[in-house]
Amino acid sequence: MMWWQNGANMRRLIVDFVLGHISRLRPGAHMPSPQAVMLSVNWSASPLNIDSLELVDCATAFARMLHIADSGLEDFLLAKPSVNGWKEIATASLENFHQFISFSSSGSTSSPVVTTIPLAHIQQEVDFIAQHLLPGNSAVRRIWALIPAQHIYGFIFTMALPSRLVNRPEVIDGRQRLPISLEKSLQDGDIIVSIPDFWQHWINSGLRLPRPVTVVMAGAPCAPKILAALLAQNADTIEIYGATETGGIGYRKKPDEPFSLFPYWQIVNDSIRNHLHSANFPDKLHWVDKKHFIIRGRKDGKIQIAGTNVNLEAIASEIKQHAAIHESVVRFDGNRLKAYIVPNKDSQLNSSMLIDELSSWLSTRLPSTQIPKHFTVGSKLPRNGMGKLCDWD
Repeated sequence: MMWWQNGANMRRLIVDFVLGHISRLRPGAHMPSPQAVMLSVNWSASPLNIDSLELVDCATAFARMLHIADSGLEDFLLAKPSVNGWKEIATASLENFHQFISFSSSGSTSSPVVTTIPLAHIQQEVDFIAQHLLPGNSAVRRIWALIPAQHIYGFIFTMALPSRLVNRPEVIDGRQRLPISLEKSLQDGDIIVSIPDFWQHWINSGLRLPRPVTVVMAGAPCAPKILAALLAQNADTIEIYGATETGGIGYRKKPDEPFSLFPYWQIVNDSIRNHLHSANFPDKLHWVDKKHFIIRGRKDGKIQIAGTNVNLEAIASEIKQHAAIHESVVRFDGNRLKAYIVPNKDSQLNSSMLIDELSSWLSTRLPSTQIPKHFTVGSKLPRNGMGKLCDWD
């Protein structure tokens, strides 16, 4: 079975794509539930109420992701704005043209960057995972999806992987469930695909894995203590390191191990390549040997929060666009974003009013995960004795 031939998974991909794209066009706006979008026979009506320009933008991006223009069916997306309509068009297109798929970066603080990857490259990653990281995959009957399907890791583990496993496991969307509901619903052999933030919450809430399961994490670095805690709960953990531009680069199963390079990659200077794909390393890596490495940090200064690349300087720049703000700096303290702001001298707002006004204003310009959760107001930015920006409480 090819990945697009599973109707339930294809519908989930479409809903995730549409909600993700429209939420980017409407920062801060309330979005309808995935179930409501799934059942809607026309997205132009309630509850999505997509207008003609949004539909053109969303349909263009969807056609670009699945290369529907190669089949000449892209214009039909405008005529059938519904899950079943887009599924019919996408499936017909993919039956004939499926050599490539394109993924978009988050674009939360800058324009999204689109990367095109050969499907054969994704399949070689999936096949390695199935054969070497999931050696008992014949027992896998359920995969819990806790990440969106349109992002590369969501696609690899909840769209492409199920079609390559022996039992063609059911994919269950766990994002509309409380973690405590997931805890009592797990079965032996389940795979849970998530980002590290979910397991941080899981451990902090005192929840436990009641049965032997496989935990797959990607999209952001996982703290070693979280991996260790999951191993103590008898989980089989797989942490994937990679990027939108590459797919998986390496993997590890224990927190005290370096990452192992996927065997189909070759290192060439500051890039990796194989006969299907090539890309530059997104991060600074320390190589233990030719096949193992440790991550030292991103080259572009971005961090990852909830699986999304975030540029702190871009967020600070956005804050400074507010009429009452003179200067700003944004930091991540390991759990949250925080911002230090310096008001304009002529601002008439006290600190509390300024923070409330700024938070409300940012909610219309940035996704909620990119808005600082704590603000400090001062007369000048904090600097050390050398004049460099420093941290604050």
